[in-house]
Amino acid sequence: MSCPSASLAVWASHWLAGGAAPDDVVDALHLWAPLHFVTAGERVAGERLAGAPVAEEWFDESDGSVVHLLRMMRTVGGSFTVALPVPGDVRGIPAGGDLAAAALEAGEAVLIDSAAGAVGLVPAEAGDEALTWTVYPLASGLPHADAMPLGEAEYLLRQATRDAAAALATMQFTDLAGPREVRPLIVEALADLSMHRFPDAIPPRAARVLDTANEVDAILRVAGEHGALQSLSATGISHRDEVLRPLLDTVRQARVAAFTACVAPPRG
Repeated sequence: MSCPSASLAVWASHWLAGGAAPDDVVDALHLWAPLHFVTAGERVAGERLAGAPVAEEWFDESDGSVVHLLRMMRTVGGSFTVALPVPGDVRGIPAGGDLAAAALEAGEAVLIDSAAGAVGLVPAEAGDEALTWTVYPLASGLPHADAMPLGEAEYLLRQATRDAAAALATMQFTDLAGPREVRPLIVEALADLSMHRFPDAIPPRAARVLDTANEVDAILRVAGEHGALQSLSATGISHRDEVLRPLLDTVRQARVAAFTACVAPPRG
């Protein structure tokens, strides 16, 4: 599964590096929402904006167009990183502060490090047809964080695929209509997870990691959303969550590794 932060970071970085057209970025972001607004996290006094690649007109002139968002990306420049934080793992994001709290709530963020300073952007739904990107200037810069190597991500996903399939085999699935065949549910979940694509130029290994992560996630999504008959008790639900949680974390870390590899480096 992609996420708005990954779509913005990967497509915008390829556009800035000359590997994608502006329309490609617009199309990718429009799959998430037709409107994209930019706002400031706790709008601050001018002295906090000094020293950061942030300008008040970004927020005052935000009209919901992706083009405005791209102008902002061009002004900032620099290198892009995607973070998928969870409680206990906010690597790449400065500890504490507004950005960390917002990113944890959203489960994602775009981090941009440039010669002029660093900023973080966190998306949030604003009604049915809009995303709001909240911008956080980071005076202290970004902490160093190494992503998992793609080779390790591939290995862990292979194991996660086996573990997810084994967990699924122990469950009988049901919904309000009664018992369900699980394979159509997985196919449907995988189609949903695979809807958002990246530029053709991304590394083939990263593309494989993303595809495998989607396959594992589809299994886990079905296991989590369609309560197994033996998991309707509190004890059963707790056991199911204990089984799924480490597999979900493997998927999350593998995606971060793949997103990191997919982002185009800034032009020299």
